[in-house]
Amino acid sequence: MVVQTQTIPLSDREAESGVGSETDSTPAGPVLSPISRRKQATVLIAAFMTIALTIGYNQCFGVFQEYYLSSAQDVLVPSPASLPSPPTAFLAFVGTLCYGLTWGGGILVNPIISRIETGKWSSETASTRLWRRKMLRLMTPKTITISGVIMVCAGFTLASFSSAIWQLLLTQGLLVGLGMSFLYFPLLAPAPEYFTNHRATAMGLILAGGGAGGLILSPVTRALLSSVGGRWTLRFFAVFNLVVGLPIAWAVPRSRFATISTAEGQERRNTHVSRSLGSRPTFVFSAVAAFLQAAGAQLPLSFIPSYTVTLGQSAAEGANLLAASNAINAVSRILTGYAGDRLGRQNTLVLMLLLAASSVFTFWLTSVMTTGSSSFSLWLAFIVLYSFSAGGYYALFPALIAEVFGIQHYAAVNAFILFVRGLGTMFGSPVGGQLLGNSEQGTGAYASIAYWDGALLMGATICCVGVRWADGKGKGWKWVA
Repeated sequence: MVVQTQTIPLSDREAESGVGSETDSTPAGPVLSPISRRKQATVLIAAFMTIALTIGYNQCFGVFQEYYLSSAQDVLVPSPASLPSPPTAFLAFVGTLCYGLTWGGGILVNPIISRIETGKWSSETASTRLWRRKMLRLMTPKTITISGVIMVCAGFTLASFSSAIWQLLLTQGLLVGLGMSFLYFPLLAPAPEYFTNHRATAMGLILAGGGAGGLILSPVTRALLSSVGGRWTLRFFAVFNLVVGLPIAWAVPRSRFATISTAEGQERRNTHVSRSLGSRPTFVFSAVAAFLQAAGAQLPLSFIPSYTVTLGQSAAEGANLLAASNAINAVSRILTGYAGDRLGRQNTLVLMLLLAASSVFTFWLTSVMTTGSSSFSLWLAFIVLYSFSAGGYYALFPALIAEVFGIQHYAAVNAFILFVRGLGTMFGSPVGGQLLGNSEQGTGAYASIAYWDGALLMGATICCVGVRWADGKGKGWKWVA
């Protein structure tokens, strides 16, 4: 059997664009070791499953949130539904803390992985040399990912014995979020290094795992909560993550930059943003856009189940609509990744963000202010358009980072941007919970949330236009970029 391989050059021009030739064997810059199609497929599948397990769960937390706020829940004592003012914002923070840590943990995990891969764990001193050798024998990327799976399993197990929201914050929020970060970054950070000409398409396929995972987990979670209750549902998630997560954790790929050597020894992958890089207008605009987009993007997902119930539908219908949203989101990530490779990643990203912001003002806000059956129809239209347009950002921003900042800066910039996204996630939904009006207002209780969400996404759109302008100014304007 003949195995196809490709040699990927990293000349300066390619490092900037993120697009290289798969057949050029005489590059000007350093050459990475060749990779087979089989290895690319393994990375693709492992990263897809990681996204499905981590982001897929986070995107369906709204089902848990709606359950915890209902009178049928059997976890929290006293029941939030029996309180005069339900702690919606506090419960929303359980999900956003987990989601935020899943992304934000990269600022800690990426440097650890890089040091493990090159053996540069600490400075060369007599007092730490023996400790370092012992640690390096135990610390491998697989150790990190397997530890993450165990942390997720422990978090869900401990959450099943909780009876207060602060306990859920520590278990289903903090511990599960940290564990997912330990699994997410070692598998996702090196993934773009294995693809060149079709990087955006490959990342779109990988990140479609979030929508696919949410599509499956949303109705399954709702069915389990209805049949066995909250505690046993959490225990199911513990066992499920252990059984599915361990094979994924074992398949963690090695960064291709870990194989590059210099006169001083093995070159360590850059995992920190330098002052010169951080002061670029493209970086500043990208960071602000990431914060605003993350704060706004999670809001509809958090409130799809509860707003659907407010419209007179059942909780099961709310879970199904969340699953449909994830399905559309998954398809969008693939299509926009493909479109980005041909129409320009920055152009496509700006268009998708503009559509997302417009859908909030055009359909969700109109649904809030409208009474009768048309309100539900507008809500359905919003879910379709928003889910499609929101998926574009997730598919395109990893390839865009490689294009704007260069593939060798990808790990550092991506970790920082995702850290900022984590902060944004922990900011958007809790503020939205505070803006939620009284239940007596009906759909009108969500008016302030819709305004807030639309403003955040419009701000992110403006910042991405700023990235497009600054990048064009620095490298020369191109219509397809």
